[in-house]
Amino acid sequence: MRIVEKRVHLRPARPEDKRAIFQALARSDLTDTLLGHPSQSYTPLFTLEAFCADYEPHYFDGSDPERGRCFIIEVNGQVVGQVNYNDIDRASNITELDIWMFGERFCGHGYGSEALGLLCEHLRKNLNIRGFYVKPSVANPRAIRSYEKAGFQRTRLSDDEAVRRFGPKEAIDTIFMTKDLEHVVPPDRSSSPRGK
Repeated sequence: MRIVEKRVHLRPARPEDKRAIFQALARSDLTDTLLGHPSQSYTPLFTLEAFCADYEPHYFDGSDPERGRCFIIEVNGQVVGQVNYNDIDRASNITELDIWMFGERFCGHGYGSEALGLLCEHLRKNLNIRGFYVKPSVANPRAIRSYEKAGFQRTRLSDDEAVRRFGPKEAIDTIFMTKDLEHVVPPDRSSSPRGK
């Protein structure tokens, strides 16, 4: 199954894509931007083993769609990046998204914004996801602009509330951005049979 748009296409990642996705994150000309921070004089080494611990097999074989899935971003048949969603919070039908491109040459063309929009629409239609969030670093303004183009906005929640709702920050300067999320009201569990 492919998610097709005029310019950007998404295809579910396969196990053989795992190494290329890792290399783009941890060994590319974007690694300092993706994993580094201006307060550090170096980018910490991120190993394949650590990546595989985070990105378990279900991200690449579709065996557990409730826990997350990676998609390869293609433009004119060329692989330009990856986008994924993580565990789905079924109490609110929300999920976190992550995205990175496969090199500097693929940045600045709007591919990431389009891929995020495609994935959000796919998840809305097929998995009933009603809200999305991302956790970029303030030190990555280009990513923040891309998220804004895809319809994400900085949350109005306080940092403490955002951490309670979306999990810990990934860096000191992490911000929380949401799309259609703050209008989502978690269901009243007390009235459902499962809530008893």
